[in-house]
Amino acid sequence: MKDANDSSARMTLRLAGTFQEVRDIWSKRLESYFSQLESLIDGQWLDATDMRGIIKESRLASREAMEGLGNDLSSELVHATRGIAERFDAERISLRQEIDDLRQSLGRALSGDESSIRRENEAMRSTLLMFPEFCLLTIVKKLGEATYEELGNASVTKKGKLRGLVKSLAQKGFVTIDKKRRPHRIVFISSPWA
Repeated sequence: MKDANDSSARMTLRLAGTFQEVRDIWSKRLESYFSQLESLIDGQWLDATDMRGIIKESRLASREAMEGLGNDLSSELVHATRGIAERFDAERISLRQEIDDLRQSLGRALSGDESSIRRENEAMRSTLLMFPEFCLLTIVKKLGEATYEELGNASVTKKGKLRGLVKSLAQKGFVTIDKKRRPHRIVFISSPWA
């Protein structure tokens, strides 16, 4: 998100600089026009008709300057933001596609009937029970909580390997080791199968 904010800030500063340049160009044009008018009337006696003509010309020049300024600013803005709009549009389309893909995946997952979900769950459980740590997890689940000695008695795993399996299960979040009690107790939390 920081990159997007930095990019936006840089683009804003660039646009502000461009607008300032365009404004300065048109300010110089107006200043030049009014300087020309001043040089026309310096030292000359003018009547009301001449003044009307000068005012009319000034009004037209100001209107032209404002229209030119607006057109230049608009074209610079369109030019500078075209790339940004196209990039964000492409990102929006990509995100929309990802969301649609996720919806379809969730729809497929949720549309399965209950018995097929049970079969998949049971197949996963059977596969996981081939691993010693998950066999040990079924014992912990059955006991609710147990000491290392109780787990050793309930399984055929040697004490040294038992500690490693319990540590692995704790790292995966399936059990917790209550070290406040002596002897330490292994407490069941959850299993990867329902």
